[in-house]
Amino acid sequence: MKIPKSISDWLRPRLRLWTIYNELGYIPWRKPKVKKERKKKGKGGVYMGAREAIPFMNDDAKRTFSHLLLRPGYMMRDYILRGQHERYLSPITALLVFFSVFTFIVAVVQPKQRKDLNSVMRDAIDDDIEVNVGTDSTKNARGEAFLMKLIQTGTDGYILLNLDQYPDAVDTPWKASLAAVESDLRGKGFHLFIGSFLLLWISMSFLLRKRGISVSGAAAAAAYVLCQYCIFKFLALLLSLGENAKLGLLLMGVLLFVDYQQMLGLGNRPAIKLTLKTGIVYLLVASLFFALAGGGLLYYAYTQI
Repeated sequence: MKIPKSISDWLRPRLRLWTIYNELGYIPWRKPKVKKERKKKGKGGVYMGAREAIPFMNDDAKRTFSHLLLRPGYMMRDYILRGQHERYLSPITALLVFFSVFTFIVAVVQPKQRKDLNSVMRDAIDDDIEVNVGTDSTKNARGEAFLMKLIQTGTDGYILLNLDQYPDAVDTPWKASLAAVESDLRGKGFHLFIGSFLLLWISMSFLLRKRGISVSGAAAAAAYVLCQYCIFKFLALLLSLGENAKLGLLLMGVLLFVDYQQMLGLGNRPAIKLTLKTGIVYLLVASLFFALAGGGLLYYAYTQI
């Protein structure tokens, strides 16, 4: 079906404008806004307006948000490969800002999302749950003791990593300090991205070094990808009316595919291959980590019986 000439004439310059905006990140013939200088009160004072202090109200944060939504891969290319660091929030700052806001929204919309898991673990702390292990006469007491120690060690480890969620388990000064640190980090959304960030960073460092991207560049790319995922988590939360904030595996793959395409200038097939490789390496690194953690847990439980 042929597009009418009037529609084609209207669409062609706008598509051209969109291409230019994607490439540059701004419209070159638009006159930039001139900021009025604010008068400083007092001698040697430094002005810091309220808008600059609030997340997504200062220009860098708004630009980072909009570009991650509209041209994510090009923005990563500008920051990592072209050194345009002054235009956007730094990757770690962006992670903290995006996930802090997202954590606050989730806490308001889904205040009971961790209720079931927390209640089960609190029951375990209070010894309201008893783990009964049936043993045959042929099984020795050492095997039963090992299994019980394994369960206890795993429970203690989980609680230690989430002390701010279980105040009943805080019985020493160092645990109180750790709980305070964990509470502060949780308020910044640290628990939502740290594991994914490390795994994605390792995966990208391994795959992108052949394309001229350093380890620090891979860290920046991983951070911005997670910020992009955070934006779509918020959109999922909004569209589901607060019921669900999870992203499907396919959607995450599509977003990463677009990022690689724009950041590295790849065609469809190379971008698909790189996306699949990233997913495979991510799973391998995660499997290795859990295998080492599980092996360490087994060894520790065995040495304690």
